[in-house]
Amino acid sequence: MHLDLFVESKIGPEAFKELGLLAEQYGFRCLWAQNYARAPDAFMTAVPMAMASTRLKVGVAAVSGYEMHPLRTANALLTLNELCAAGACVLIGAGGEWPGVMQSKIGKKITGAREAIQIIKMACGTETVNFDGEMYSAKYFSTSWASHKTARPPQVYAGANGPKMLRMATEVADGVLMSDILPEMFDWPMPNLNAALADRPADAPPFAINNFVAWHVKDDAEESLAEARRELMIRGWLEKQWIEPFLSPEEIKIVEDNKWSFLTAFRERHGNIDGVPPEIVQKLVDGLTCAGGPDSLDRHIEHLRKYQQAGFTELALGLQDDPADSIRMLGETVLPALR
Repeated sequence: MHLDLFVESKIGPEAFKELGLLAEQYGFRCLWAQNYARAPDAFMTAVPMAMASTRLKVGVAAVSGYEMHPLRTANALLTLNELCAAGACVLIGAGGEWPGVMQSKIGKKITGAREAIQIIKMACGTETVNFDGEMYSAKYFSTSWASHKTARPPQVYAGANGPKMLRMATEVADGVLMSDILPEMFDWPMPNLNAALADRPADAPPFAINNFVAWHVKDDAEESLAEARRELMIRGWLEKQWIEPFLSPEEIKIVEDNKWSFLTAFRERHGNIDGVPPEIVQKLVDGLTCAGGPDSLDRHIEHLRKYQQAGFTELALGLQDDPADSIRMLGETVLPALR
């Protein structure tokens, strides 16, 4: 199982490049720039790293067809792929932050994501793109300028958790990247994914199975736990399906009644969750994240091995504060243990 890293584009192009070169030394597979509306452009942030690295892939996640036409995404992806010796990746989602900020009218999510991936895949092939779909159209679009797309075509992932999106991913994408799926939750996405994979043609290319996991482990355990608490709101947006494996019905009710406190902590960048007992917050941190000090590493390595045993081919660890320190810790302890 390969390990990827996610960092926010807010760190800027130069810092992103330096993190990529550091990750490359340890043997990580890909460094992804997260595509948020209130941050620098993710594709442009990734350019210096793409030009400097030799073995590390570069990715952008997640991009919606409702924020940028799939042809424009294909153009940006192929440009990044030309610059990166190891190749580029993109994660295509059905929603995301940008459509909300832009007040875009989102239509059929699965159809939109499917058609976006189909158009991008066509553009990454050798053919001229002529596409007349339900959500998108394209005419006479050619990427003949992209000299590396045959030797090392970009990888196009679908962001999916639910059964219909997972099946769509296996039909049109190169892989799937799930979000915050914990081992305690494997029983709802994995049977659907495995059933869809069983229907793929025998000669179909390998399909990547990836998942985003929040990584907060630091030398200072209290700092790690505060960071994990701060970010809890975006762990599946604390929807019931994400929190019920770890909480009682009474505790779930408390969380649902106090979601604003989690959102306030996330927006104000602190780890104080008002109105929710600390023991409930700690259960969520323990269940939904990898957090704590160095003495927690063995436990987290066993946690990550469960993904390997379940058939995941890749795992993407999301980093927050002090990402270089996290990369060193992961590269020296976790990465060797999973090889």
